[in-house]
Amino acid sequence: MQSYISLLLLSSSYIIIAESFLTTHSLTFTPTIPSTNRFHSSPPRHCPFNYRHDRHQLHTLSPKHDTPNADDETPSYFYYRPQSRPTPQGGPFAYTEPNIRRSASTFLSIRSIGGVDCTNDVYARSPNRFEYWYIGKIARTDGTVGLEEAVSKCWNMMEEHAVRLRPVELGREFGNLEIWVARGDSELEMSQAAVVGSGSDSSAVERFRLKKMQRNVEGSEDVDVLEVGFMAEFVTNSGQGFYIVRNERGEVMQ
Repeated sequence: MQSYISLLLLSSSYIIIAESFLTTHSLTFTPTIPSTNRFHSSPPRHCPFNYRHDRHQLHTLSPKHDTPNADDETPSYFYYRPQSRPTPQGGPFAYTEPNIRRSASTFLSIRSIGGVDCTNDVYARSPNRFEYWYIGKIARTDGTVGLEEAVSKCWNMMEEHAVRLRPVELGREFGNLEIWVARGDSELEMSQAAVVGSGSDSSAVERFRLKKMQRNVEGSEDVDVLEVGFMAEFVTNSGQGFYIVRNERGEVMQ
């Protein structure tokens, strides 16, 4: 019994000493209770979003935080918002999935009526290069729309597709690419032109020559979206693609 009382007295003395130490050094202890809601915690500094748990949805930063302060050291790219991306250029022929699908459907509709005679193969070329990359086909209602006007109308979609189809060869020349056309469904014939078209026969030279198109053509703005369609090419041969070799005039190189 005496040992038990001694133990209690010893414990009490330790508590008195501890309280005296904390009081002397002005120390306080506040227990930390872990939060049961993980959304109450502040997001990291680099996170461009602010989680509002009260509505259980993701909100972007408030307008006063949309643009970083000049004195803020946080890089501006941390504040990028996907919804702030500008609308793609090109109007009805902007490079968007709905436009690409609509244009392909229009191509098939026109070709089903007019046949191959109202279509042309389309090639893209980087200036000062001899490779003409095949990027697709174009169809037009040839009774109301000329070839030059049709190509000018679809130019934005063609150029956008060309740099995505061949990013290494054509990507750096976006805005400066040349568009050339050949007769419809003539890919195989054009690829064999170096053999078949050899010689000085003027008819053969003309047959295998590509025709250069212009970006801006008067009257192209009046072409309706139902009068022209572009069928984009897609690569299936392990990314190799298809191109033909011509000189700067689009003629077979001898």
